Amino acid sequence: MQPINQIIKIVESWLNPDNPNLLGAIEKTVDESLFSKQDIEFQLDVLRENVKSGEILEWIQKAGLSHQKNGKKVLCLHAGNLPLVGFQAALGVMLSGADYHGKLSRKDPYLLASFLEELQKAGLDQEINSSTDLSAFKDLQADSVVFAGSQESVPEVKAEIKRLQAAKMDAEFVIRTAKFSIAYLDEWNPKIRQQLTEAMLRYGGKGCRSVAVVVARFGLDEAREALRESFQKFWDVNPQHQKPAGDLKYQYAYDQGIQRKQIWLEDFLIQESEELPETDFTVNWVNGDEDKARKLRMEFESLVQSVYTGGCEIEGIETEPLAKAQRPPLWWKPDGVDIIKELIR
Repeated sequence: MQPINQIIKIVESWLNPDNPNLLGAIEKTVDESLFSKQDIEFQLDVLRENVKSGEILEWIQKAGLSHQKNGKKVLCLHAGNLPLVGFQAALGVMLSGADYHGKLSRKDPYLLASFLEELQKAGLDQEINSSTDLSAFKDLQADSVVFAGSQESVPEVKAEIKRLQAAKMDAEFVIRTAKFSIAYLDEWNPKIRQQLTEAMLRYGGKGCRSVAVVVARFGLDEAREALRESFQKFWDVNPQHQKPAGDLKYQYAYDQGIQRKQIWLEDFLIQESEELPETDFTVNWVNGDEDKARKLRMEFESLVQSVYTGGCEIEGIETEPLAKAQRPPLWWKPDGVDIIKELIR
């Protein structure tokens, strides 16, 4: 357990609010308008609470990790839709004992890199390399590839990895392509409204854990005024997410034309629809019960990351607390996959 304890200490040191390496990475990220200071600090606060609560050791236990060094080379292709979205995968690879090779997103090139620099300085018995250029991993011959992105980009990414010989011919691919999450509401109170608003609006709704479909036992009309108030409170504190609607106006006009119920919030649209959510800054609202939530979960299949509730259970599907939508534990499973378990099996 000594290497794992060393990694935990490195994580704790890196997350220190006074760490100059991390502060420099935050400053560069904000200066280049890659992410807002509010969203970066929100993400870091979640990670600090996770680590403080002992979730690294708990994750190791859940994954059944009994030894560390496994001799694998792992190539991680990180997304850049959220600040530090690749941190969990990078940490999971390190905890598994594998060598880490990370293709960082050009949309988030500094934050995760600052963590990797701390690991490199510690002199761990694991190789640690990173670059924003995939060609840097030419002839790597990785044993495993962890990829986060859209389903449409998978063939192109695999072809480029093959061309570069960045992974072995028989390399295992751990591909994460879920697009959104669902919330099921069986009650409507201030606490639930605040949690739902955070789940829909944080990071501009761009994460796979962001709610894009709401199934509720009540219609949109009943929730209309409370949602307007809750959204405005969020935007008052997080103005970075109140953006020009752009093409959203066309969806609004279309909804008007077909007389679909909707809430137009200038920068966000909530509409009554059971269709697959495909428009940015839009949430589809469905008046229904647990059966409807279950049906949509099955219908949308691998596009759904999680189903959140205010505490109730939905028979036949796994659920998570709505309060944890944007505050997941370290061991949460993107696309249902535990990265440590996958690498040590």
